[in-house]
Amino acid sequence: MKEKLSFVTFLFFVITQISFSQSYFIPQSLGVEVNSSYNEVSPVPTPDGKALYFTRLNHPANSGGAKNSADILFTALKKDGTWSSAQPVASLNKGKYNTALSFSADGNQILFYSDNVLYLSSKSGETWSTPEKLVFKATKDAQLSADGKHLLFSKKGNIFISSKADDGTWSKPVAINSLSTKKMEAPFLLADNKTLFFTSSDSKSKKGEIYKTERTGPDWNSWSAPVVLNDTINTTDDENGLRTNNIGSWAFFSTTKSNTGNADLYRVKLFEDNPFIEVSGKVINAVSKRPLYNKSITFLANDKPIDSVVFSKDSANYRVKLPIGKKYDLVAMVDHYKGQLFSIDATGTKEFTSIGTYLEEIPEPYVLLKGKFLIKNTDKIIPAYAKPSIVIDGENVDSATIDYNTGMYSIKLNHGSPYYVQVSAMHFESFPEMVDLTSLDGYEEITLDLQADAEKMAIITGQIIDKETGAPLVAPHPLSIRVEGIESLYSSIDSLLGTYDLRLPLQKTYTLSATSPGYYPVYQMVDVSNEKEEVKLTKELVVVPVKKGESV
Repeated sequence: MKEKLSFVTFLFFVITQISFSQSYFIPQSLGVEVNSSYNEVSPVPTPDGKALYFTRLNHPANSGGAKNSADILFTALKKDGTWSSAQPVASLNKGKYNTALSFSADGNQILFYSDNVLYLSSKSGETWSTPEKLVFKATKDAQLSADGKHLLFSKKGNIFISSKADDGTWSKPVAINSLSTKKMEAPFLLADNKTLFFTSSDSKSKKGEIYKTERTGPDWNSWSAPVVLNDTINTTDDENGLRTNNIGSWAFFSTTKSNTGNADLYRVKLFEDNPFIEVSGKVINAVSKRPLYNKSITFLANDKPIDSVVFSKDSANYRVKLPIGKKYDLVAMVDHYKGQLFSIDATGTKEFTSIGTYLEEIPEPYVLLKGKFLIKNTDKIIPAYAKPSIVIDGENVDSATIDYNTGMYSIKLNHGSPYYVQVSAMHFESFPEMVDLTSLDGYEEITLDLQADAEKMAIITGQIIDKETGAPLVAPHPLSIRVEGIESLYSSIDSLLGTYDLRLPLQKTYTLSATSPGYYPVYQMVDVSNEKEEVKLTKELVVVPVKKGESV
């Protein structure tokens, strides 16, 4: 039995069909599963931004105790948008002061700091390998670029960079002099090796603010003027250590704006990396609210086909993606249904937005019944001379389309009732067949061949004889057979042999004659009034030439 949508489910979709939220451009705390009453700093997201390594300072549970200690912890983004309970990463907490620094582009290597030494560790499954020392002197504010070719770190308010040679050795660190006007800490270079974030502290308040700059030339000393990030990120409190996912769309940073005065971790969207509205739901019959299963459907937005469509005929589920920043009229086009427009105003939308709605289709209120007129138990069509027609509920209808040559018919029947349908044809008997449209609520094509039995007949054959010659009258004389003085439609004549074949219903008496110009007929009586089964008779039909001066 096909699924029937409840009114409650339908109402849910109507009420929730549009929800444009811009909240992710406002920094959001990672929550109590991550942030504690202690300082959480140095967030390092995995390249996809779905997991986070960070540092917790001076917590009693740290491996180095509660004084001057730092441990690396891990948390993961859950499906509901919250973060899992942070857990220490024992294999990376080698010393008393440990902090994660950066990931490789594939997320399989992590650079971290432990008691004045830089380490690299590789991931195998869900665990990290034994860390290896990086032969390089740097501070705890270091970062290995995503491609592994450059190492940046801050020291005494300057940012230094070293590059890795083909033989694996590192060049002597060089200060980025064009940025030395700021007291810089916590450098973070995006995977593009061009966009740099850093923290600069005010010398008086010692409150950190996060800046952004971009490399403008091929060397590492050409940078745009640093720009302080917007006031949704930088506040009157201390913000520090911003890092992003690989493409720079999601940022993580620490801030002391919490009620405790200690640093907590926040996440914010810098730009929309999935700039679409996703509309999903079912395509349904507007009358019955039932899904339109197994239909071929075209989806249009503003009268143009949509490329990004996922649609299942089996479930009638659809999903389309539309670029943000525009208005749309969305409609599903189904043969024999009138699609209802679903309007979306996304001109002010800046984020990926998910919308759930049914797309409703008003059905044509009938089915198309079609098929052939067939002689029962054969593949032969009822002949055209029988003038077949459609009878519905005992009445002949003239709205049917009939092709007598092919025996094909079609007729439209409205929903909601049972119908008794049969074919009516001369000298054929038929019985009605029920077509139940009580439960149908959409357009369908139903094929039904209507059959009829030929009535039992008297089959009369013979020759047409010229009385004067005693021979069959043949071409070029035109001939016809008459029954009760009326030319019969159910006779056939072989004009070369002068023979005829005639079919007549039983249980009657008939007067037969043959006619031809220049001849007058001699009438024959045929009595089949007592016959009940098919009978074959032979009768010669005589014609007499008309001669001038003779009486007829």
